[in-house]
Amino acid sequence: MTAKKIILYEKYDGVRFVLERSLAKINGDFTIHASHLKNDVKQLIDQHGVDLLITELSRLNPDGLEISRYARKANPEMSIIWITVLGCNIFREQKKKLGNILCMEKPLEINDFRENVLEALSI
Repeated sequence: MTAKKIILYEKYDGVRFVLERSLAKINGDFTIHASHLKNDVKQLIDQHGVDLLITELSRLNPDGLEISRYARKANPEMSIIWITVLGCNIFREQKKKLGNILCMEKPLEINDFRENVLEALSI
């Protein structure tokens, strides 16, 4: 079985650090690529055959939705997890259009986050 690939797109260093560390503590065969740069994430999606994209959606980070659309075009089967402080209901229509999206509201419980990652990867 090949290693699963996760991309974490988060603008804020502190949040990205905490989420990346929590992912590293999950037992499983996967690699994690984390970035705060939209173009880096697009390049990673193109080069690495990603299994899971995790991105924040907020007014301060409108690129998360753009990255999700890009990822879905690159790999229609890719799982996506959205993390938002705005509430998942706001993104109901976008979720319906893109499909296969898990949405989590902040503040996150790390154990719930890990469970959702495992579910999305079907490990």
